[in-house]
Amino acid sequence: MDPSTEAGRRPLTICAIGSSASAHVVNRVRCFVERGHRVYLISEARAGIDGVTEVVPSEARGQDLPLVKVLNALALRCFRRPFPHRALLGLLLDFLSILKQCQPDIVHVHYAYSGWAWMAVVAARHPLVVSIMGGDVLFEEQGSPTPRGRWLTRELLRAADLITSKSTFLIGVLDGLGGFGAKAIRVVWGGDLKRFRKVDADALRASLGLSRDQPVILSPKILRPLYNVHLLIEAMPDIVAACPGATLLVTEYGADPHYRQAMAARIQQLGLGARVKFVGHIPQEDMPRYYSLADVSAAVPSSDGLPQTLLEGMACEVPNILSRLPRYEEVVSHEESAYFVDIEPRAIARGVIRILRDAELRDRLVRRAADIVAVEGDFEADVARVEAEYYRLLAGPRRRTGYATRVRVLWQVVKYWTGS
Repeated sequence: MDPSTEAGRRPLTICAIGSSASAHVVNRVRCFVERGHRVYLISEARAGIDGVTEVVPSEARGQDLPLVKVLNALALRCFRRPFPHRALLGLLLDFLSILKQCQPDIVHVHYAYSGWAWMAVVAARHPLVVSIMGGDVLFEEQGSPTPRGRWLTRELLRAADLITSKSTFLIGVLDGLGGFGAKAIRVVWGGDLKRFRKVDADALRASLGLSRDQPVILSPKILRPLYNVHLLIEAMPDIVAACPGATLLVTEYGADPHYRQAMAARIQQLGLGARVKFVGHIPQEDMPRYYSLADVSAAVPSSDGLPQTLLEGMACEVPNILSRLPRYEEVVSHEESAYFVDIEPRAIARGVIRILRDAELRDRLVRRAADIVAVEGDFEADVARVEAEYYRLLAGPRRRTGYATRVRVLWQVVKYWTGS
């Protein structure tokens, strides 16, 4: 029996809004199909997700909508020129048309800082669930949010019936943005513990030209300046001097090409050509092998919420080096279940060297991290909890988003996307 039909619960129609390029979004929508629900994903492109109906808004299709035709005809008649931004308006109205056609029981937005996410306010379909990441709400720490983007994100959070946050820390941030923590729950969206576990990585080691006794440091984070992967490279001369043969594997998910080029040049300057390997964009299904291959997983961002890579590494029994961000202490503690370092090369090198040399410390970090992730990082348990929240919201009163708010948000989305 499908979990959704247990205890008389009917299968739901869920419309998710998010990027099909995000492995996290793909996993979250697919899991609800596996629980017996009908799932749509409105995204900028199709990814071929099994069981999910993927829909991409279209400018051309939107310009055939009656409202766009009427506005364009009026503009041509009154001003002798086409309606400005009619392609964008058509795109946005096609989004609204798609959402209406889906007739969802639940609309679930992943993540909060994006044009399609904000359009969920305009659609005004409830219950509306919003899942945030650190980059959505850590305005002062990450990215380059515009004043209009901040305002639109707050309006989305205001309209939400429920917000899921990966950490208590981020719930505090939500409170600071407008008291939104009151309708937020902590959902870590952990890893699939059936897949993320210690596996045999000997074949991968051989394919990368690594001997059995070569220490391996893995950089699993997005390859962008925020994540300070260049500092891992700067730490490598000290690491190699203390642990000959040590090799850094750099994954290239979401790579900034200019950043990668600068790092490649620095690797050559430091004479690290054989000690640092770029390994490309690794599909998520292959990541357990990379974690299992590694002796250390290192992530030292300047800002973060609660990273998925931390939970995945813990599940695969690799010790984690982390930047000294107090928010991580919500899950792990220094020298007990992870190892914290200052965000500078020598401190990073000292941490890596200590873990590589101290077998007792390494075993303690791995053992205690595995106990934590079994409780904190179980994806299936998180999915079941979110599903229960869906049914709770459907059983309660429905909120309404006012027409004036919807028009105001639509106008601000148009201005955001046109840069006006």
